[in-house]
Amino acid sequence: MFNFFGVRRNRCNRSLIYNLVGYEKVRDMIYDNENILIDVRSKNEYDIMHVINAVNIPVSKLRFCESEYKNKRCIILYCSSGIRTKEAITILNNMGYNNLYIWEYGSLSNFPFKDMLKI
Repeated sequence: MFNFFGVRRNRCNRSLIYNLVGYEKVRDMIYDNENILIDVRSKNEYDIMHVINAVNIPVSKLRFCESEYKNKRCIILYCSSGIRTKEAITILNNMGYNNLYIWEYGSLSNFPFKDMLKI
């Protein structure tokens, strides 16, 4: 599995805290109601296509849901390419979240389960 975010450091040279999981594992996690899958893309992008069971919280609005998902066991994040996913990890880490998960790149573009996409 390729760790797109490298050494897990953000712009302030602070460690990013997240878990990189394989596709099969994340597939199971998406169906588990104790976890939450967050699509951090814009609403327009989400409306065009998203992974089933995903909620849409654009990365620009993550700061406003500070405690909303603290009770979830795992928070799985994705965007189109991984760039906004990395930004979302930084924001959520700064808010105290450390139960963050991504698949390789944290991007929809390489999500292999086309049957799990809602178009």
